[in-house]
Amino acid sequence: MTHRIKIGLITSLLISNFAQAEDFLDDARLVTGLSAGYSNFSFPEKLDHDISFPSISIPIAITSKGWQISANLQTTLQDADISEEEDLGSASRDDLDFTLGYQLNRNWTIFAGYKYGKTEMRFNPRDSEEDEEVEVTNDSYRQQGPFLGASYSWRFVKAGSLSISLAYADLNSENIFTANTDEEEEDEEIEEFDDLTGRVEGKTTGLSYAVNWTMPVSDNLLFQTRFKVNDYQQDIAFEGQSFDDIDVDFTSLHVGLAYVF
Repeated sequence: MTHRIKIGLITSLLISNFAQAEDFLDDARLVTGLSAGYSNFSFPEKLDHDISFPSISIPIAITSKGWQISANLQTTLQDADISEEEDLGSASRDDLDFTLGYQLNRNWTIFAGYKYGKTEMRFNPRDSEEDEEVEVTNDSYRQQGPFLGASYSWRFVKAGSLSISLAYADLNSENIFTANTDEEEEDEEIEEFDDLTGRVEGKTTGLSYAVNWTMPVSDNLLFQTRFKVNDYQQDIAFEGQSFDDIDVDFTSLHVGLAYVF
């Protein structure tokens, strides 16, 4: 193949790819908005009660020719008050998802992505005196990793669209556990999960379920409602001991508006 032919082929490929990219961008739509609601975090093996937060969700998505690239940030508006045995404290939560999806037909969509979530807690002794130096402790539970799923949608002439989705996540987890402030150190072997302290890593897997309802308000404005459940199990190996199928659940319900540019 001569040098001139090679240049011609490369030029043709570049022109073809540029034309396809231009066509993709011409059909692209930007969607973003804001929704608010409540989220609930449950870790029964470590926490005495579920934690509820007022939270907001900020999505942004680009759609074109059946493809969708999106990111969604969900964060707490206000720290939740918590109590654990002899400690009082506050908790917050942040989640960030990146997703690539493709619409197979009118009803079915497949998607894959990467997610990050972290719950942080700050504890003070319940019975500390005013002039006493308070021993503050901090716990955190973090999960991150890929997910894969599919959704099915129904479209109604006057009621917008309803979709349900199911996804499987395979996440790495990192927990920072601190002992209760009144606990004395013991040389006995750890027997229960609640006694773990320090940096504890593990594997978190499970399913996410979501229900979405979208209703057009005008040509570009959408009303949206979303209910989502992350039902995960965490496996941890720590100093020769194994703790399997530890439940870690996160639920959220949000209502808001989105605008299509």
